[in-house]
Amino acid sequence: MASSNLRSKIQEDHLTCTICYNLFTRPKALPCLHTFCEHCLREYVSSRGYETDGEFPCPICRKTIQIPLGGIQDFTDNHIVRSLCETVDQDNGPEKPTPKPRRSLQPKTDDAFSASQSSQSPPPPYSMIFTGTSDHANTTCGIIQTPAVSATQHSQIAYPPIGFVLPDSTTGCVGGNADLTLRPVSVTSAPSPASYPSGSLYPSVPPFSLESSSACSEGLILKFGKKGADITDFHKPFGLAVSKTGDFVVTDMGGNRIFIFRNDGELKKRLTCECPIKDVAVNDRNELLVTVKKQGAGFRCYDLTGRCLGEHGKFSIYEETQGIAPLLSGGLVISETKNHSVHILTNQYKMSTKIGRKGKGDGYFQSPSFVATDSKDNIIVSDEVNHYVQVFNAHGKFKLRFGSEGSRSGQLSQPKGICTDVDNNIIIADSGNYRVEMFSSHGQYIRTIVKETNKLGVDVKPINVAMTPQGNVSVLLTGPYFAEVRVYRPHHSSPAVPSVKDSTTCAVA
Repeated sequence: MASSNLRSKIQEDHLTCTICYNLFTRPKALPCLHTFCEHCLREYVSSRGYETDGEFPCPICRKTIQIPLGGIQDFTDNHIVRSLCETVDQDNGPEKPTPKPRRSLQPKTDDAFSASQSSQSPPPPYSMIFTGTSDHANTTCGIIQTPAVSATQHSQIAYPPIGFVLPDSTTGCVGGNADLTLRPVSVTSAPSPASYPSGSLYPSVPPFSLESSSACSEGLILKFGKKGADITDFHKPFGLAVSKTGDFVVTDMGGNRIFIFRNDGELKKRLTCECPIKDVAVNDRNELLVTVKKQGAGFRCYDLTGRCLGEHGKFSIYEETQGIAPLLSGGLVISETKNHSVHILTNQYKMSTKIGRKGKGDGYFQSPSFVATDSKDNIIVSDEVNHYVQVFNAHGKFKLRFGSEGSRSGQLSQPKGICTDVDNNIIIADSGNYRVEMFSSHGQYIRTIVKETNKLGVDVKPINVAMTPQGNVSVLLTGPYFAEVRVYRPHHSSPAVPSVKDSTTCAVA
């Protein structure tokens, strides 16, 4: 299991193309040293008309890249990345049996663990409780749960060492059929730095910094989270959703983690999955719906305590699920980027309708990144490569398409996350234009909610959006050295904007 987790982490962090979010295929290295799939680069260049210019901006650093005379295929092959991809792909078969460790290295049971720790000083400020169950629906699949931690308590809690070996499993879940809970216990003083590891999960992440503290502050209510090296920091955040009770849910592909924050921005829980994850949504039952990359499953369902309620979507065995959104009927909508289509599922999570195929125009997709639904069960799909948004009814019938590539008001560039408000207005993370825009349900431009996010730092752009129960817009912003969730008033109607609250003070979103 440890080797599988390490393999997944290496694949997600270092061997995933940032255009298609899949394992590299024929990786090409640009002069700026960023690497992309050959076909992704070709589609990126041709769809934007850069071929006639003879140059294009790197999708990551925006440095101008000259197109070789022979075309995209003449860019240098990244042989190291390609070799690693082939190795990871070969290793994705059945795992080799792990040799049984010596007795002195075997994890102790909860009783033995407590007894052995009671003789040590200082005691670790957490306890681990395993309660077995034979019901798969009640297992905590591959999850490590972290309790609510306030800003003042964070420094006094030592988390279990990274790489801590859990009991063997035959079910593919960390801890087997066990419900694993980490509970902090009171301590008089924090342990010395030498007692436990630092908890650094990504030591290569540069320190967080702002270019302009006043940028994107109009209508701002709340901001929380940061990019960093700690296990409670963002690394590659991707999905964003808000529960019916106002909790913020963020998926992070770096380490396959799910963060749950209270409505005031305080970290409530951190879950770690054993397989790659993508987007997240919350249904009417306040359950988390998370798209995953796992053989035999396209998405998982969790409750807010982190208990896995089941895996679904065997139809996705040859596909790459990404965006997910619930329907009022109890069904689901899932976007799929490998075959460029959208799936409508019944309330039993069975395949009902498949929408679209690869192409450009009404009912066609080239990268259906994210999906959303409105109060009439209309299905809204953003297309990152075609630079437009399409709307379908609950049965998959095409209704309308709006947006065109450009930077003027109402135009789009690489649209990503989308959501709808109580009036069925459509809010879009217009990532290529560094802004968040609002459109009517008929596709008419209304206003720009957030603009010039690149002033927050190098290439900082919105990648996902979600509505809060109070009607505010939460925005997930990411960049090479930046990651944060911000909450805005969608109308900015108040002449005086109150002071912004951070995660150390209370502000209901």
